[in-house]
Amino acid sequence: MLIVLGALAMAMAARPLARHDALDFPVNPLGIHRSPYGEVLAMAMQEPVDTLWNQGQVARLARQVVDSRNSPEEHAPAPDPPADAPLCTPTGESPWNQRFRAFLESLDEASTARTNAVPSSPAHDRHIRRQVENKLRFAYRLDPAHYGNYNSYHFFLTEPQMGTRRILTPAAAELARETIEYGLAETHDPRPALTAAAAATNILHLMFADQRSENPHFTPAQMRETLDLLDHCIARHLAIHAEWTAAGHDHLLSPMRILEMEERLSFVRRIRDAAEPAVERFEREMAAQNSK
Repeated sequence: MLIVLGALAMAMAARPLARHDALDFPVNPLGIHRSPYGEVLAMAMQEPVDTLWNQGQVARLARQVVDSRNSPEEHAPAPDPPADAPLCTPTGESPWNQRFRAFLESLDEASTARTNAVPSSPAHDRHIRRQVENKLRFAYRLDPAHYGNYNSYHFFLTEPQMGTRRILTPAAAELARETIEYGLAETHDPRPALTAAAAATNILHLMFADQRSENPHFTPAQMRETLDLLDHCIARHLAIHAEWTAAGHDHLLSPMRILEMEERLSFVRRIRDAAEPAVERFEREMAAQNSK
């Protein structure tokens, strides 16, 4: 009886203790999140551009079926060669090499071939999107300053057709602010500040979309503040990049990475230049409303 009463008292005391804000901290096994090892893993999780997320028939095979139905005489199977045909092909390859090549190609196609004739259900589609979203969230936690991982994760969270955990605009803005704070804290690499600038542009996009709602939550003053923050992130990136280049650290990155960083900076600047007139328009509209 005393054991039961003790267990009940412990359960009642543990419930409010578990809800204490001081005990609410992100789980970081082995301290890998936001560490140099996490940065390497986050970079390694970037798939090549030719990665295929296939939920149905392979497009090439489907196109062949359509073409064969439209013009069966053009896509009819070739007749078997006669028995006295030469063993060597015009290309100089033996039939054994051709069969082996066809076998390897069939193995490659089998990795993406759909064996179920029934179309995928909405629940299956959601499961696939959830797996992608979980991967993006895990990569973001490893390195919040990674440009591609952050933007992909932000896109999945804010697009209802893609993400499975749709969050409200303030929550998405909070994620961007966390990324900005983390990116600006880096002083030895110019790329995190560029990710912070991209996060600032995402906040501006959320603010512009919020203005189309019936009850906007953001004011033109907050937009101007975010635009100034974007300018600060760009200036921070340029300053660190200048110091980084003067110290001879530019050779640590491949030319492809350098070009990628320059293209991202150009993209962020174009968004910034397009956002400033919009902020000025919202400021004029607010001034006109206040003057009435």
